[in-house]
Amino acid sequence: MNWTKKNINYFIFAVIVLCTSPTYSQTGFYIPKSAKIFFNGDSATIFSNVINYGNFGVGKSAFVNFSGTVWDNDPQSLITDESLSGNGVSGTGGWIRFISDSIRQVLIGGYNAATKTGPLFSHLQIQNNNGVQLNGSSVKVRKEFRFSSGRMFLSDYMMTIGENDPGVIKGYDSLRYFVTGNKPGTGYLIRENIRNSDGRIDFPVGSGNNSYTPAAILNNISTGDDFYVNVFDSVKSGRVTGTNMVSQSVNKTWEIGKRSGPGLGESEVFLQHLNRDEGSQFKANRSYAYVAFFNGNNWDTGAPQSTPVPGFITSGSLLPGSGVNSRIFNNTIGSPSYFTKLTGTGTTALQTNLWFNARRTGYSTVLAYWYTKPEINVSYFVLERMLSNENSFIQRDTILSLVNGALNLSQLDYASVDSNSYSGISFYRLKVVNLDGTYFYSNIVAVGGVPGSGLNQIWPNPTPDIFFVSCDPAWKIETIVVWNVLGQKVKEENTNGRNIIQMSGLIPGTYFVSFVREGGRIVETKKLIVAGK
Repeated sequence: MNWTKKNINYFIFAVIVLCTSPTYSQTGFYIPKSAKIFFNGDSATIFSNVINYGNFGVGKSAFVNFSGTVWDNDPQSLITDESLSGNGVSGTGGWIRFISDSIRQVLIGGYNAATKTGPLFSHLQIQNNNGVQLNGSSVKVRKEFRFSSGRMFLSDYMMTIGENDPGVIKGYDSLRYFVTGNKPGTGYLIRENIRNSDGRIDFPVGSGNNSYTPAAILNNISTGDDFYVNVFDSVKSGRVTGTNMVSQSVNKTWEIGKRSGPGLGESEVFLQHLNRDEGSQFKANRSYAYVAFFNGNNWDTGAPQSTPVPGFITSGSLLPGSGVNSRIFNNTIGSPSYFTKLTGTGTTALQTNLWFNARRTGYSTVLAYWYTKPEINVSYFVLERMLSNENSFIQRDTILSLVNGALNLSQLDYASVDSNSYSGISFYRLKVVNLDGTYFYSNIVAVGGVPGSGLNQIWPNPTPDIFFVSCDPAWKIETIVVWNVLGQKVKEENTNGRNIIQMSGLIPGTYFVSFVREGGRIVETKKLIVAGK
């Protein structure tokens, strides 16, 4: 190894100071807060535990093998590279490899995914058939993560790849992947700032051993966003409650979210399942398989519907025992959203994809606006409204299709202004009527009444799942942020001018909902209880 004199001094100091870890009661390779060690180049092996409270430096030409049991980074510690004389994290950085043939190693990363603070590995590799398990905190890898053998078990923590870009993951296949922990709300694989120019970005995840069921994202807009993915066994009619849909599904639910712009933009979602997980009804109708989205009440019907193609979400050869389906979503992926795979009964053609919204634009006007992409065989749209003191929707306007029933694959924009001076809550929806007389409805959007004071409200509270947030127009609220009891941001929704926002997707627990106005200032925070269904 190439050492400077200064490096040698750090090395001797760090190696001879052994300590007892309060968690694992084993001696280790200890770097105190005031100390630094730097590996300049070549290869080195550490056989004991690593306890890093200081600065663990790895230059771009170095390869450090870790053969101990536990690697423990303090949240205030550093893992630096060759930049800034070995004190920076803007360089290339070398490799740290977890290697063992006898034990499952443990990694306490010290990284906080919510605040994006803590030590950052430049390049991380695992070569351990027993795998590596996260414990105590999350981990971030700035440049590249590589599987040589074994799996990375995320448990209740998060693995972030990339630094303002998606980073690189190599070596993943049906035996080497990230195990997310088999439950919703935790164990996420995060890839940063995915843009259209990045192409398809893979999330090599599985719910457990021998359960490789990855996802992939193609962000169809130039604005980047951090996406995260988790997968767990079972498909329930109510997302995580209700009837078990084993027969008609692939027995997997994928949890996918965006951190910066939830609910905005267009993305294509790819899901890969194992053929052996197909239920009897799914297997009998697999030529009509599709990606389904949980819309807050139930699983929707998606298109295209087609036979799954052999598994291609891998860095190795195609996986013939797996199948992939994909679907494009507009302004859908939230923080998070839920997806699975179901089968239809023969609807293989494209279907109209609709996005609908409404907002108050004055004391006596409400603007309803929507777009289609694609639009297939639509004759006209009917705007319907129901006031909170009414029991049914009534027709307010009829708008003819811009293509009069033809096939249009590009985005078509529509709008309608409704005369409305009601002081309570108004509910709007679209009825989309096709050429053959069939029709379907859009989502329902709630709009606030005539502007007044004290409209920052949450209801129902407690809620089983779906709840509404009402924003006082006088405050010019731009963003609704939901925090858990640990102070971690779990959901963020841009108001986009809306006075009433429907929200869902939180697991049962206690949360705090903040109303954030322009400039990022929180004007009010309210407590929310999610009881579950």
